[in-house]
Amino acid sequence: MSTRHSLTARTLRLAAIRIGIVSICAGLVSYFVNQSTLEEAVRAQLLLSTEQTIQREALPFREIRELEQNFLSDFKSIDNDPAHRATLVRDFDQFFIRHADGSYTQRPGLFEGQALADGRRFPNMSATYAPDIIPTDDTKARFALSFLLSYKYGSATKGRWFNFYGPIPEKGFPIFQAADISKVFTYSGPDMLKLETYEFFAKGFDPATNGTFLTRMYFDYSNNAWMTTVATPDIPDASGKHRILACVDILLDDLMQRLAHPTIQGSHSTLFLADGEGTLMFHPDHMAAIRDSEGHASIMSLKLQADYPLLIAGMRLPPGGVTLVDTPDSIVAVGRIPETQAVLCIHYPRYLMQPAILKNLAVVIALGLCTLLVEIFIIRSILQYQVALPLEQLIRATRRLGAASTRPVDESNLPIHSQDEIGELARAFASMADQVQHARTQLESKVQERTLELEKANQKLEALSATDDLTSIANRRRFDEVLDEEWRRAKRSGNYLTLAMIDIDWFKQYNDHYGHQAGDECLRRVAHLLQAATHRAGDFIARYGGEEFALIATGTAEDGGLAFAQAICAAVTQLRLPHEKSPFGLITISVGVASAIPEENESPDSLLKQADMALYRAKELGRNRVVIASAEQHRAESDR
Repeated sequence: MSTRHSLTARTLRLAAIRIGIVSICAGLVSYFVNQSTLEEAVRAQLLLSTEQTIQREALPFREIRELEQNFLSDFKSIDNDPAHRATLVRDFDQFFIRHADGSYTQRPGLFEGQALADGRRFPNMSATYAPDIIPTDDTKARFALSFLLSYKYGSATKGRWFNFYGPIPEKGFPIFQAADISKVFTYSGPDMLKLETYEFFAKGFDPATNGTFLTRMYFDYSNNAWMTTVATPDIPDASGKHRILACVDILLDDLMQRLAHPTIQGSHSTLFLADGEGTLMFHPDHMAAIRDSEGHASIMSLKLQADYPLLIAGMRLPPGGVTLVDTPDSIVAVGRIPETQAVLCIHYPRYLMQPAILKNLAVVIALGLCTLLVEIFIIRSILQYQVALPLEQLIRATRRLGAASTRPVDESNLPIHSQDEIGELARAFASMADQVQHARTQLESKVQERTLELEKANQKLEALSATDDLTSIANRRRFDEVLDEEWRRAKRSGNYLTLAMIDIDWFKQYNDHYGHQAGDECLRRVAHLLQAATHRAGDFIARYGGEEFALIATGTAEDGGLAFAQAICAAVTQLRLPHEKSPFGLITISVGVASAIPEENESPDSLLKQADMALYRAKELGRNRVVIASAEQHRAESDR
């Protein structure tokens, strides 16, 4: 027989083609499913990571805002007291000295901690007052008060914040920090101090500013560091002007280092202000431009078109809000840091997902190829020895019979001893028709018998799969099926469905004390009691897992479910099973009950969650009790 047209060769070719097509289809499906699944996981991780990051980064800003508000509250309280104001005017002359150019600074030695005549010390406090405006008594009082409060709040938070200062609009600048500003700032020459050019000063004393704000990043030459200022002005007075401004500078080096390494591997961050321009505070690709522009570089000024959607999204976000923005190359989580105008973006490049997707695809293809080789080997062996060779024997015998040979068919050359279809064919060829019919009848009888046996075995297996081996009641799998069925039935009928979650109190201690055999016997006793209690049609009890049981009662509202659960709780106590490790001395149970009429948009999980929460509450209240949960409240019943 030609190998080209043999049954074995044709079957193997078809098997190879079939498995090849299946492998390709499985690979394509796996690729798209893995891509979708992985992208969903990345999106969820980005959202969670960004939410955690912005909340973490908001903590110092929130603390600073509260600190500044307390400063302003103290300032207002003291500033409104005439007696204090007179004292503050005298303090001005003790704290500061006037220089030849009309400016003021703190007295020599005051910054270093030398005591004044009255014994007061103000280490790390320095100040400067511009010569532009001659100080009035009101100005002196406010400047001295700001000096005192800046020292109070700065020294109280020393080591936590870089500095604390409270400038006044007359260009008075008292500050608590490690560097003495009176030795850095001057009011003459090309480097003369012009407070009005500083963003925190100009914006802070703008009558239109009425809340805490964050400045652009800038380089502070007095401290040789990149900073941003968190500033809060007081409430404008009757003339609409601010009288004081509370400020804290934040070093940006630590913030930049944290942002440079997000928690999600392979991602990177950007930080900008939601000020319309997208003023950049951190961008890994444009840090030089940010520094060269002294913090004025922005998404708009640098024409970063790829970041325009991020700026738009950030402008629309409320403080603390997070959203996802899809760009051609990345998935970007955009979050607004609470208490600030800062917007944090975490970029996750799409190409990072490709290795995992391709790896899964390679696994699927490799499995397909292995399956192909194994199946071809098995099919070839079966076809060769169980089909091809017996058929070849029958073909030769048929040819001899067709040649009108007078010799009888030699049964030794036929596969008459084979018990499969080919054996039946061989015996039919060598035997009479009635013997063939008899053999067929016997075969059909055997098939029917095997079918009946298989059906019985399947029924027994199905029963076993729904039954808990230890307690002989329904298991978790059967419980899930019944809960789903009863939920749908209650939804159609509009009836109540009650679920009770039952837990044996301190069962682990019982097991440890009495041993696992006693624990198993305890589970059986409690299970049999619960089984006996569910005598109504529609009641169902199952072992939910470990020492936990679940009871379903149909057509039972909250009060009925509560009474039923209380009866069960009391019945378990009446078993009088000793439990030395229980404060009650006996085996007791805690029960969480939930009742509901299923709504269209609800699932059984909602009822299960309510019952679990009620059970948890029962344990919190001391165990050996029933707690019922409802949509409005949880009601705890007394110990049974």
